[in-house]
Amino acid sequence: MACHFLRNGGVPLSQKLRVLGVNAHPHDFTWYSGTLGIHAASGDAVTVVSVTTGESAHNESLHDELMKPEAERDPAIVNQKPGDFSALKAKEMEEACAIFGITDVRNLGFPMPFKVAEYPESVRALREVILDVRPHIMITQSPFLNGHQGKTSGATDDHYETAFMSLEARSQAANPVFGDTEAPHAIATVYYPGVYFQNEEFDFVVDITDWFEKRVAAEDKYISQGHYPAWSRRRMEVSLGNVGWFAGTMYGEAFVREKPELVSRMTVAESDLRRASEPIGDYYGRIVGERPPAH
Repeated sequence: MACHFLRNGGVPLSQKLRVLGVNAHPHDFTWYSGTLGIHAASGDAVTVVSVTTGESAHNESLHDELMKPEAERDPAIVNQKPGDFSALKAKEMEEACAIFGITDVRNLGFPMPFKVAEYPESVRALREVILDVRPHIMITQSPFLNGHQGKTSGATDDHYETAFMSLEARSQAANPVFGDTEAPHAIATVYYPGVYFQNEEFDFVVDITDWFEKRVAAEDKYISQGHYPAWSRRRMEVSLGNVGWFAGTMYGEAFVREKPELVSRMTVAESDLRRASEPIGDYYGRIVGERPPAH
């Protein structure tokens, strides 16, 4: 099912949503940044958090230099300080967020590799963000340890650890603490980005066709990861196009719910109603971008 907005989670349509995105690394929010941009443009409050500095993530320049004979290596790259690289990643994240109209950008500053057991204070740090933002929706990394051919893996990484930490912070934010004057806050719903799931596992897809060029521009911002225009565009065409094709539109971002949605009646998305009576030729034209999106 394709839709244009995240579900309103029971919030009256006259009330603006507050959306919190929690990510392991500075680049991770981009997997659903088109959706965040749609909400920011409609007046919803959007906050993006990176748990780590990203200091050890996708340092492609350093990787390539270290692959060279020592005499041929660029000292400026090899001797770059972790703090300088982290500052660059933070700048890239802020600039990418700005493309989607997002100004509330936060970095919790934990090092990599990130393990909750080693940094238990991370739970409280995110709890404080939740109590400050008081979101209706939290989008976070998938906590499901999936492996090759459906086998369950016991290995974790920064993404899984961020998922575990964010769900624990969510639970702690909803409960009162002795000596704390802050009112508890329960998050209405949690979504996981569809990039971590198979297509048939998606709960819904947000049509971000109108935001495709912004997705490409955001991907281009991550020069520290070796991104360049041709790479950025092709990556978005393949990833967003695959989801869009599956959902019946040109480009889409998918989501999986933490749990089933409780509703008062069955509903049908307006986009599905339009598609039900849409001529096949118009449908084909929409898929290839010759006609406007169905939303």
